[in-house]
Amino acid sequence: MTRPLKHFALTLTLVLAGCGQTVGRSGDVVGGPCTSGSGCASGSVCETASMYPGGMCAVACDSQADCPSGSVCITEGGGRCVLPCSSASDCRDGYGCNEKSTPGDGHANVCIR
Repeated sequence: MTRPLKHFALTLTLVLAGCGQTVGRSGDVVGGPCTSGSGCASGSVCETASMYPGGMCAVACDSQADCPSGSVCITEGGGRCVLPCSSASDCRDGYGCNEKSTPGDGHANVCIR
């Protein structure tokens, strides 16, 4: 790797690390574990119902446009942005990859119990 390319890669890595992971299995906006009232970024809620073992940071949504990139809006619970999946291995421990309704009569596979 050339010196400028190495510098760019290092800078990009540091910038991304500083931003933190916001959507994903450990995301503080959508997908990560939380306890009631803590562990989620501003604008997110900590869902602690039985379908969210260990709690899950989520965002309220009325449509897909309300969800951050990398998440999907389901109608469950009044509308929540959660993590999409192809199989249970995409999800945190205790979660399955289950089909849920999305706004507009669609369906998506998401990480939920």
